[in-house]
Amino acid sequence: MFKKLALIIIFIFSVTSFVQAQRINIHGSFLKDTIKIGEELPYSVRVAYPRRFDIIFPDSTFDFSPFEYQSREYFPTVSDSLISVDSVVYYLMTFEIDSIQYLQLPVFLKQVEDSASIYTHQDSVILFHVIEQIPDSVKLKENTAFLMVPGQFNYPVFLISIGIILIIIVLSLVFFGKRISKRVQLFLMRRQYRKFVERFYFQIGKLGRGQAGIFPEELLSFWKKYMERLEKEPYTKMTSKELIHLHADQRLKENLRSIDRYIYGNVKDRPLSDNFEKLLEYSKERYEVKVEEVRHG
Repeated sequence: MFKKLALIIIFIFSVTSFVQAQRINIHGSFLKDTIKIGEELPYSVRVAYPRRFDIIFPDSTFDFSPFEYQSREYFPTVSDSLISVDSVVYYLMTFEIDSIQYLQLPVFLKQVEDSASIYTHQDSVILFHVIEQIPDSVKLKENTAFLMVPGQFNYPVFLISIGIILIIIVLSLVFFGKRISKRVQLFLMRRQYRKFVERFYFQIGKLGRGQAGIFPEELLSFWKKYMERLEKEPYTKMTSKELIHLHADQRLKENLRSIDRYIYGNVKDRPLSDNFEKLLEYSKERYEVKVEEVRHG
């Protein structure tokens, strides 16, 4: 009888442990109760989840409104036979003037075809106002010293000058508008491309040297943002599979798949920096095509 009772207790404990192991517990909270405008504010997120799951935290591309993202600090994963625990501290700032400000962040559970979002409970922080109240009246100091008052402004001459400038602008747009528009567009495209290449190539170098703080998913998101501005297509809203289907380019297909395997499966087909260099080459080719379209459009 005692042996049967012990077996029943062990069975109930095992079932309870299995059910608990399938749950995902997430907690998010501010590490300060009050804050001033422009002051750094730490926000902690802690997630306990079954070891077989893949958890992704929000990165710098996420909308932290009403706060602005500054940086983040990851902590090493702690695991036992069933549960893993991850935690990260985000450093935020606010420039809003609401007395109480709220934040609720998700973590993303990576599944086979899509990802599910699991949110923290909403937490709040109180904004400390340096100036509590503006007085209704101000005591003025009398000054009887002589003050030279400037002459009256010549509004007719000013309005005539503004009218002449506007006429010159309108005539320039009528006769040279298309050419000016092309030059402006090409100038903006060149500047955007130069900034993109400098920053992207710098990040690829750090990634190739294995420096800390460089995350492949953030680098891929940065590439998508530039391509979205260049191509006028929703790159940031499409998965790698959708991009491959939209652009029938074999190099793009191979490199996006290789990057996804590394991010979501930690599978290293080849150095990750090589994949991003190929994406940079693809961006250069598409940029040159767009430049020619503008020049001959």
